[in-house]
Amino acid sequence: MAKRQQIAVTQRGRAALRTLPAILLLLMVSGCKEPIYHQLSEREANDVLLTLLKGGVEAEKKEDGEKRYSVLVDDAKMALAIELLKANAQPEEAHRSMGELFARNQLIATPTEERVRFIYGVEQALSATLSKIDGVLVARVHIVLPANDPLATEMKPASASVFIKHRPDVNMQVAMPAVKDMVVRSVEGLTPDRVAITLFPASATSSNPNQVPITRFFGALVASSSTTTLWVLMGIPWAIALMLLVLLMKATQVRQLMAAYLKKRTPKNAFIARDDDGDFSVNTR
Repeated sequence: MAKRQQIAVTQRGRAALRTLPAILLLLMVSGCKEPIYHQLSEREANDVLLTLLKGGVEAEKKEDGEKRYSVLVDDAKMALAIELLKANAQPEEAHRSMGELFARNQLIATPTEERVRFIYGVEQALSATLSKIDGVLVARVHIVLPANDPLATEMKPASASVFIKHRPDVNMQVAMPAVKDMVVRSVEGLTPDRVAITLFPASATSSNPNQVPITRFFGALVASSSTTTLWVLMGIPWAIALMLLVLLMKATQVRQLMAAYLKKRTPKNAFIARDDDGDFSVNTR
């Protein structure tokens, strides 16, 4: 009877050890994260990560290889993450440079093609410059350069239109004279009265970044409200390990009690033996 009880305790300890991987897998699945963007540069990934953390969305950066990165968020926060990034125009759209536009892909380019590519290159350069202004989320510049006849008596003037989407808390009206002056000085033959600037404030998101404090958790930037959850997640494996240790200690104590009980009930001409599995048996000489 005592041997059966001892075997039952041992089997319970082994069963607890077998269930440990399943428990850890369950914990990993419960906090599963999916990439919201792939193949970002380090600067783009840092900007996306900062936007999400300031918006109260837990996120992490993972290297994809060859200096490219992914940003991962929880499945439950995916919709909020997409909304935050869309409202903040993240990641920033890439603009083509003059060198890329005028790369020689063919032996001979027509004057019309060269003209179109030149205008497009100027638009891309101006859009990239205006996007760097504080508060600007998206900037687009459209330039019209008429193909005037050198022999014509009347020349058609050049014109430009500028589209700017900015943060709702930033007053872009004060920057309009500087923006117009930059566009005028970048296009030959353009006058200030032929430049139209249109401003559009971005829609407010459901989570105000200014109201969500962030803090550092072991060197990583996280939302302050998430630190408790992170500590709990870190403490669960230690709690499981402590529980298993207690079970093993209990099993050892039970074995010692069983050994003492068998020794007390053993006849004088018998002795207690222990096999390779750790079980006790009573043998006679």
